[in-house]
Amino acid sequence: MMNAVRTVLYGISQIFFLRSAPAGALLLIGIAVANPRTAVLVVIGCAVQTLAAWVIGERELVRDGLMGYNGALVGAAASLSTIHLNETALSIAMTVVGALACIPAHLVLRGLFDTDALRRFGLPVSTAPFCLVAGLLFGVLQPIVEPGITTTSAGAVQGSLLGMLNPFAEVVLADGLVPGLVILAALLVGSLRVGLWGLFGSLLALVLGLVLTGDIVPVSTGLIGFSAVLVAIALGAIFCPGRGLVHRLVCAAIGVAAAVGLRWVLDPTPIPTYTWPFLLAMWAVLIADELLSPQRRQFSDASPSSERAPA
Repeated sequence: MMNAVRTVLYGISQIFFLRSAPAGALLLIGIAVANPRTAVLVVIGCAVQTLAAWVIGERELVRDGLMGYNGALVGAAASLSTIHLNETALSIAMTVVGALACIPAHLVLRGLFDTDALRRFGLPVSTAPFCLVAGLLFGVLQPIVEPGITTTSAGAVQGSLLGMLNPFAEVVLADGLVPGLVILAALLVGSLRVGLWGLFGSLLALVLGLVLTGDIVPVSTGLIGFSAVLVAIALGAIFCPGRGLVHRLVCAAIGVAAAVGLRWVLDPTPIPTYTWPFLLAMWAVLIADELLSPQRRQFSDASPSSERAPA
């Protein structure tokens, strides 16, 4: 039983590239502070994907939580998409279906990224299964679901704090200063390096958002910065091993700028944005970096980067 609980917590922590039960538990607390219903659906989604992946034999990935985090995010999206419908059974059913669908999506993407044409780039599957599955499942609900209320502030200090911390909450489709602070604390507990890179991404997105909009209110929602948090962690702490700090800072900064820009490009489309800005920015930087520096990353064919347990 304890092993099962720990594995689910690993899966939740892997949303932020961690393999840490304490970090996973703190993440759940942060989500629950924002919305207890979301926390329950996150656990259900992670547990369903984890159990199903174990049954089909993906046990090494399961042990590291790498077959749970997409299901967890599907649960968060189910909560957000059905919160005004008051349909608990519907949200649970969509979480279960979505979590199960993340497994074949993961396996197909893993196979694609491990082809001869793409293997050299070491592209991680990351949250792509969640984006694909949740986009199909919940995109049809968008026209009938009221948009959620996002915490904002026009004050310089309060708005800046929200702009720095809200992105951490928005990664898991939560909202608020306290949830964001708890989730940042979870990252620092799981890995100081991951937490600091996430903070770098959040602060850089805050600055870029202010430059682009000239208004603290939209920046304080965290919607501009949540993909920036993930891309900064991915490029600064996880997928650029063997490179110096300056190189990783440059890669992360380019990735953050790209993610912020892609947010504006994708937001008007009918497709739910989710973490697509993070994914597209990360993949683009990794491909460009490999083309410019082919000696940079050496991933074993037996362990492609998309299957690494980053922390």
